[in-house]
Amino acid sequence: MVWGMGQPRGLGEFFPDGQFEGGHWPGRLMGHFHKQPADVQKALFDAPMDPLDAMQFYEGFVVDKFRSEWGTRASPRPEHPPLTPVLDHELPSSFDTVKTYNSLASFISLNDRIAAIDTDFMELLETYEPGVHQFYPIEIRMPKGQKFPRPYHILVIGQYFDSFVPEKSRDQPVSEIPNSGGKLQIESGAKNRIPDLAFAQGVYGNAHFWRERRFGEWLICLSDVLVAEIQKAGLQTPKLFKMITA
Repeated sequence: MVWGMGQPRGLGEFFPDGQFEGGHWPGRLMGHFHKQPADVQKALFDAPMDPLDAMQFYEGFVVDKFRSEWGTRASPRPEHPPLTPVLDHELPSSFDTVKTYNSLASFISLNDRIAAIDTDFMELLETYEPGVHQFYPIEIRMPKGQKFPRPYHILVIGQYFDSFVPEKSRDQPVSEIPNSGGKLQIESGAKNRIPDLAFAQGVYGNAHFWRERRFGEWLICLSDVLVAEIQKAGLQTPKLFKMITA
């Protein structure tokens, strides 16, 4: 059985309101890139474009490292090089919220659809898929110098599959995003369409936690084994939906 997790809707304990480094992270990235000599800039972001244009795109390139598959292009644009692993200077040190949160879910979405998880969720992933995913500590800071007491890590999902089976899905639940190179979006409406998606077990095999390439960061897939452990541990996540095993 396969389950799907979509993006949370609306701000709250699954999607705290705030900014990385209080809004300074993008400027810090751009400042770092700008200070480097041309050969270092090319190593950071090897794109066939004017250096000024490369500096403009570098911030988005870094963001995509946290939510897309390394080694692939995050967009069909020829000026975007394949994504490389995250470098130390690219890591945000904090996520600063605009209000105090008494509770946050075990799986949360930060700005730009970057995911973060608490230690319990991280240990569960490491138990079932050791070494597959990447985790980077992120401090959740709140107003008046408060820090959220539970540790969190930015999550970079380490496995992707192409197991979506449109012909086994119900009532055309997806459409292609224009000019996306074949990426799909889940149809919206009164009914959530995630349960209408079908995936081939022969492709994703024994995986427990992954993303589908054609859905990008908009959908996370989980095995029934992992979902059972999440529920047993009482971990809070965005709503999970049973999907179709093809």
